[in-house]
Amino acid sequence: MLEIYQASTENLRELKKQYKTILRILNQSLKNKRHAEIQALTKVFALMYSAYAEVAFLKTIHTPYGFNEQIILDIQSKKYLEAKWLKCIEVAFINLNSINNAGEIANKKQKLTQLLNDYVIKPSQIRNKIAHGQWCKALNSDSTAINIETTNNVNCLDFVEIDKLFQLYTKYCQIIEDLIESPRKAHYRFFYSSLVEMELYINKTNMWTIDSKKICLSRNAVDNVLLPII
Repeated sequence: MLEIYQASTENLRELKKQYKTILRILNQSLKNKRHAEIQALTKVFALMYSAYAEVAFLKTIHTPYGFNEQIILDIQSKKYLEAKWLKCIEVAFINLNSINNAGEIANKKQKLTQLLNDYVIKPSQIRNKIAHGQWCKALNSDSTAINIETTNNVNCLDFVEIDKLFQLYTKYCQIIEDLIESPRKAHYRFFYSSLVEMELYINKTNMWTIDSKKICLSRNAVDNVLLPII
């Protein structure tokens, strides 16, 4: 299991380098109004986020001194990333059952599940379409008709939104990783502070768009530059 954790860590390190490269080119393209380049690279950025999401999850469930091999196999046996994450959250809270009341555990699970749905699962539905080659026309789950709503979402995709997802997913994984690695110690030290940090970021970037990014770049401002992945 340690080997998988180390391999995933290396893969993430490489993805972060490439992420910075693609983001730099996208910013330059936006500043210089190279619209065709932006359109193509945005799809590539979405594919990169998809890869990042998969390997970051793999690293999380293989956190040293966390889940045993059978639990990891059980999580991995789930078909979709959503089901895998839900199982991961469920198991991660088991060690807290003896030191927290049921209501508190339920509230924390609910909050993490809400964040998962809003900032992991919903965006994954769009990136999955792109990963399957549906770059401008998205199909329904059976590939028997065009899904108009998803098609609109795919065509409205912008790299500023994808960039925010990178940051949010990184923070979310860290919250779960702390919980897995040291449920008693790390949970009380970091859970709420990490959660607040994530919510502050969501509020701060809520109005950030391609248009606000253009203004930022034209002024060489720094207040609308997304935080780097750590």
